[in-house]
Amino acid sequence: MTKFLHTADLHIDSPLRGLALRDETMMRTVQRATRTALERIIDLALKEKVAFVLIAGDLFDGEWKDMHSGQWAAGQFRRLDEAGIGVYYIRGNHDAVSQIQRKIRWPDNVVELSHDKPDTIILEDYGVAIHGQGFADQKVELDLAARYPARVPGMFNIGMLHTSLTGSEQHDTYAPTSLEVLKSKAYDYWGLGHIHLRNAEPLCVEPYVTYSGNPQGRHIREAGDKGCLIGEIEGETLKGVTFHPTDTLRWQELIVDVSEDKSLDAVLAKAGQAIQAQHARHAGLSSAFRLTFQGASKVHEELSDLIRRAEIHQQIFAAAESVDDEVWIEKIRFETRPASEATARDAHELWQAIAQQFEQVQVSSEATQQMQDLVKPVLDKVTAAHINLSEEGTLEQRMPQWMEAAKQLLRSRLGAQES
Repeated sequence: MTKFLHTADLHIDSPLRGLALRDETMMRTVQRATRTALERIIDLALKEKVAFVLIAGDLFDGEWKDMHSGQWAAGQFRRLDEAGIGVYYIRGNHDAVSQIQRKIRWPDNVVELSHDKPDTIILEDYGVAIHGQGFADQKVELDLAARYPARVPGMFNIGMLHTSLTGSEQHDTYAPTSLEVLKSKAYDYWGLGHIHLRNAEPLCVEPYVTYSGNPQGRHIREAGDKGCLIGEIEGETLKGVTFHPTDTLRWQELIVDVSEDKSLDAVLAKAGQAIQAQHARHAGLSSAFRLTFQGASKVHEELSDLIRRAEIHQQIFAAAESVDDEVWIEKIRFETRPASEATARDAHELWQAIAQQFEQVQVSSEATQQMQDLVKPVLDKVTAAHINLSEEGTLEQRMPQWMEAAKQLLRSRLGAQES
């Protein structure tokens, strides 16, 4: 039985986004997250005694500020070299040849497949043929897979490709191709990169086509467990593929239903309990939560009060810190509505009428001028220390923004859902 590890999109030293770095512990965790993921991948490869590691693009996030990123990665790969484990990788759009100009001397076990044309590496000892082509430039719009060679007879054939396939809403379209093209090569396994969401099930079973996803989520849109895949082969047959988590900071969306709660204290207590319970399910990991309050609730008015929200934020942050010093809140969202359906219906109808009035004002030059005439005397009394229209724009330019802000504030206070 031969094992191999498939990973992609490590984005080493990529800055994680979406968290206000409020303390040193948080900063250290965030800054090291992508490196820790690679360390865990190396640990896993050694523990599972894999024969080789595949990296399907975007090992790095772009040009290095200095040589430290490349030298550090080379040091990790030397750990595999000492165990006789090969590393085969292709470049993606973030670490394309045109993106990273610096050169690093890799250990002898690291092989980069060509970025000029499809390349094939034969591993005679394992009966494996690895096919792939990296990115010469960041934007590759050709179907690279269509040019890959036919399978090598008598071997287990693996294709590596950094691709969006037929397209993705969250990712740019690079090296587009289709499952039909991949199938036409008659390979046994396609290890894909570029899409950061791992497939719960393979895109195709014969041949086995799958994205490993990235090994460390970098923001809330990359929530959930992140890791890599280990495949087991026997002869020309794939016996199984197993997911292994490697992330150290897990992004999570947490919905708190407050429809049964009758007080703000009860809501805050429920939120704290939910954070604690969810964090406990992932023992040993740091947690970054996006918290959303939902439901028809008697405390909707309090949750909608903009002044009270500042207090609510502080109390939620404190509740998270009391659970663990590595639990953080990325964002808090309020999507509640009044407890009474009749009240909610009335609020919606009232909001529709108000929104219509706003629209009429915005399209009427006469009404807009009347609004400006009402606002100007107030602004004239405001000192330059409070507002400087010369910097922020003229009254005419600022009015549409103020109107929109007033509109959204009214909608929130009414508890009406945005239509």
